[in-house]
Amino acid sequence: MSSKLSLSFIAVLALSAAPGGVAGAKPATSDPSGARPGPSTNQQINALETGDPNSVDYPNRDIPRRSPTNEQLDALETGDPNSVDYPNRDISRRSPTNNEIDASETDDPSSVDYKDRRSAAKHGTRPVSE
Repeated sequence: MSSKLSLSFIAVLALSAAPGGVAGAKPATSDPSGARPGPSTNQQINALETGDPNSVDYPNRDIPRRSPTNEQLDALETGDPNSVDYPNRDISRRSPTNNEIDASETDDPSSVDYKDRRSAAKHGTRPVSE
C-alpha cells in the first residue's frame, strides 16, 4: 500500500514541477494574444482618483480662486427638497390639466399610458385618458 501511495506522490510532484504543468499554467486572459495588461501608469491612476477625498493627492488638488455666488448656488438648488430655500419656492396656484400631464409623460416608462403607446401608434391615435 505504501508503494502505491509513494508512486502517486511522485506522480503529483512530477506533474507540478514539469514546465507547462498545472503549477506553471498561465491565467486566462481576455486578450487573444495572451498578453497580460501592463501596470497602470501614474497618469491613469491620477485620472481615476481625481476628486476622490480618499486619494493621497486630494489635499493638493486645484481649488478655484473664488467661491460660487449665491445666485449660482440657488440655481443649483432649485427644486431640491433638501435646500434651505425649498419652503420659499414659487408654487403654481392652479393644478396642471390632464393634457399638460399627458404631454409631460410622453415616452416615460413609468407612465400608466406607456404600455398603450405602441397600439396607439399603430392606429394613429393617442390612448384615451379617463
